[in-house]
Amino acid sequence: MSMKNFLLLVNMLLCVILLGACGKEEENPHIVPEWENAYKEIVRNMESYLADPYIFRQELKQINSDSCIGYIGIHDFDDDSVPELIIGDDVSLGIFTYDNGIVKKIADLYEPEDWGYINGVYYKDNTIILINSGSDGSCYVCLSYHDGEYITGIFDEYNPDMATVNEKEVTGEEFKMWFDLAELLDDSSIPRSRIKKENGIVTAFVIDVFQKEDEYILTEDLDFGAIGW
Repeated sequence: MSMKNFLLLVNMLLCVILLGACGKEEENPHIVPEWENAYKEIVRNMESYLADPYIFRQELKQINSDSCIGYIGIHDFDDDSVPELIIGDDVSLGIFTYDNGIVKKIADLYEPEDWGYINGVYYKDNTIILINSGSDGSCYVCLSYHDGEYITGIFDEYNPDMATVNEKEVTGEEFKMWFDLAELLDDSSIPRSRIKKENGIVTAFVIDVFQKEDEYILTEDLDFGAIGW
C-alpha cells in the first residue's frame, strides 16, 4: 500500500470514529430520571395525597388559599439509588417512593391526637421526626429505615412511660432503643419552605423561607438535587 493510500485510509477511519462519537452524543441527551417527573406530579397535587385527619387543612384554606408553609425534600432511605420524596405542610407529611414506574406512599406522618399544627421537622441518621409542642411537653412522630423495614414511632412527653413502635405499645426505654430523641434532634432542624398554590395546585416554592425573600422556584424547574436531606 502506498503512503498516499495509507494516509487516505487513516483519514477515513478518523472520520468514521468522529461521526460515531457525534451520533452517540445526539442519541444520548440528558435524560431526566422518571422518578423526578413522577414526584413533580405528587408535588403539584400534594393536597390530594396528604392526610388531613383533623380537617385542619380545610381551615387553612379559608384563611389563605394561595400559599402555605411546608417542607419538601428527598432522601434515599433504603439506599437503592432512587430517593424517596418527603412533602408536607403544617398538617401532615407524606413519604413517597418510586418503584417500577409507580409512585407509592410509604407513610403519613401527623400527630396522633388533635393537638394542632406541626411545630417543626427534623432529619438525622436516616430518621425523620416531626414535633407538636404543648404547654408542658411535646409529642414526637418518627420514621426511620432499618434492615429492610420502615419503622415508625410515637413518643408523648405527657405519657413518657409508654410509647409506640410500628403501632405496638412499648416502654419509653424500648422506644429509645429505636429513636434516641436527644441525639436525633441535635442540630438537625429542617428549614421551612413557602409553597405557592393556584386553585389548589402547587406552582412554585421559596426554599428555606426564613433565609430568602420572594425567590420563587417554579415546580417544573424544581431541582431535586438541591433539596436532599
